[in-house]
Amino acid sequence: MKYFLSVLILVVASICALGQNPVVTPIQQPKVVQVSGVVLASDSLYPAQFVGIYRSRDYRGTFSDLSGYFTLPVLAGDTLHFRCIGLRESIFVIPAETKETALSLVQLMEPDTSTLPTVYILPYPAPHKLRQEILALDLPGDNFYAFRRGNSASLSDDLADFSDAAYENASSTLDARYNNGFKSGGNLLSQAAWSQFMKTMKRKKR
Repeated sequence: MKYFLSVLILVVASICALGQNPVVTPIQQPKVVQVSGVVLASDSLYPAQFVGIYRSRDYRGTFSDLSGYFTLPVLAGDTLHFRCIGLRESIFVIPAETKETALSLVQLMEPDTSTLPTVYILPYPAPHKLRQEILALDLPGDNFYAFRRGNSASLSDDLADFSDAAYENASSTLDARYNNGFKSGGNLLSQAAWSQFMKTMKRKKR
């Protein structure tokens, strides 16, 4: 009986001690991995230039350079998206259990071919016919201008922003430049330059 009571007291004391000093499991921080590599076109193995590479969790990323090279920091388990006009979007998942601090990657992207209707380009029979057509032109308004590109890096990590908000911001900026006179494109898109050209052509016609 005394032996049984001794064992019981020992068990209760052990339980109380565990209750007073619970085992604390440390919170494991996400592992940072530096991913570097090249993006190639699968049909020719040529470098894929200016491919947008971004993390799906925050839409932050970078672009490949002229040789297809890129590098950016990610977390273990992140998903990388590769996007470029003329190539099919592809993804790469960083292994969640990786023990490496740096990974090298060769990402192949398949061509995305779009078939457009045939366009026939024919010359005007005489220069005066071309001049008549130019004088009769009714140039479209600014709503026809649609040039879209991702925003440049603006945050402290020097990565580009691929979110919808950044896309809209870049679009609004480019539209504003066009509406106010697109100086960096020369006089080709300048309404004043076209107006002066029309007046000159009409004077020559007289």
